[in-house]
Amino acid sequence: MTKSVGLRTEILITLTLLLGAALLLGGVMMLHLMEKSLLEERVGQLDLLSNVLAQELSTQGSGSDEQSSLLVSQKLLELLSQRAHCDAWWIYNQNLQLIESSVVGEIAALPASTRQIVKMTGNVQQKIDFPVLINLFRHFDMSAQFVLPIKKGNNFSGLLELNFSLADIQLKRLESQKLILLYVFFYGAILVIAGYVLLQRNIIRPAQNLLKATQDVSLGNLGTRLPTAGPVEIAQLADSYNQMVEALLVSRGETEQTIQSLEKTNRELQQTRDELIRSEKMASVGQLAAGLAHELGNPLAAIIGYLELLKQRIQKETDKDIVERSLVEATRIDFLVRELLDFSRPAEKTKTELVDMIAVLNSTVQLLENQGLFSELKIINHLPDSLILITIDQNKLQQVFINLLLNAVQACALRGEVTLSAGDDGSSVWIGINDNGSGIAADDLNRIFDPFFTTKGPGEGVGLGLAMCQRIVEEAGGAIEVESVVDAGSFFRLRLY
Repeated sequence: MTKSVGLRTEILITLTLLLGAALLLGGVMMLHLMEKSLLEERVGQLDLLSNVLAQELSTQGSGSDEQSSLLVSQKLLELLSQRAHCDAWWIYNQNLQLIESSVVGEIAALPASTRQIVKMTGNVQQKIDFPVLINLFRHFDMSAQFVLPIKKGNNFSGLLELNFSLADIQLKRLESQKLILLYVFFYGAILVIAGYVLLQRNIIRPAQNLLKATQDVSLGNLGTRLPTAGPVEIAQLADSYNQMVEALLVSRGETEQTIQSLEKTNRELQQTRDELIRSEKMASVGQLAAGLAHELGNPLAAIIGYLELLKQRIQKETDKDIVERSLVEATRIDFLVRELLDFSRPAEKTKTELVDMIAVLNSTVQLLENQGLFSELKIINHLPDSLILITIDQNKLQQVFINLLLNAVQACALRGEVTLSAGDDGSSVWIGINDNGSGIAADDLNRIFDPFFTTKGPGEGVGLGLAMCQRIVEEAGGAIEVESVVDAGSFFRLRLY
């Protein structure tokens, strides 16, 4: 269960309670010892005084001599009331009959049995009434009572009973109690402050630093280090934390390297798989193309030749138009067969040269403009004057630009805008062709470079143009990137390293 009180508050409260309890206990014990010492000293003094008074009575006359007894009584009153806080006294004759007394307030004499014991034993009897430090259940009249025998020679001649007030001891105790409480308060406050400062420096602050450091670790920040100062245990804890963070940094680095290696391996596997799939498709196309070339090549060439002869002999325009249309379709079939043959044929090593991509793209745009393909299409040229030269076959690069520009024209349905851009990222140069045409659906983006995949209508293409572009660029060590949004357009970026 989580506590709502912080470490600092809990330590401060605990320290205050422990020191307060210890100091109060010490103060109570000190008061008790002081009070006990004062009481013993006072009782001893009163016992001595009582014996002196009893001897004086014995030397001045017997209890039956009234004049002598009166004189002694007057001396006792003056001496005891002024100096010994005597509140009451009684003088008894040898028959234990009261012959003289002096009582202040409602103070009772001791029981008669006590006087009988003194008469029989000749020993002094005393009774001390004094409360302990904490008394909650009864009220005490603080007093010391003595019963002493009066002797004439060795004979018993009477009793002297004295009652002394001990209230002055309680007053001294109260004064000392105030001083001790002040001492406990100030000394305890000093101890609490000093202890708190030490705990703050040696425990609380290192604990707060450790808490902040662990929170940083939980957030992924492994740069926090703790100072290895202070008590041995705290320093060892900080050193262990620093070692743990260093180990985590090493582990993170190894993990990142492993992830990068796995990602690289995954990319290589993906590329290998794509190449294998492409190779299988190429093989299938090659077999199909070879069969078509064998089965259709010669008959198709003969048909085209016969149609050319027929076209020359026919004079009637309507018939001649039919022959021309047939010749166009037969030529188209021949073109498709040859395109399949070209695509399925293994890539030949071509002569590479340093090429200015900007110059090739500008010449390609001019070529297509001369053919009237951009008559209703706006070309926005944001190309720089030049880029660094790259190594590639210039004719194949132009073939790539032609395919990408023709796709842009078809996506815009001959109306719209095509924006040309280029740049240098330091590690690569790129050419961008952006149109605002129909765009490509998200489900088709991963398939547009597959052979024979096309979204065009029948008779508009067989889906080999982008596949040919990708193969040419990858053979040159580059890549083609595409971004597209339906009804907003597409952006093709040709990047070479």
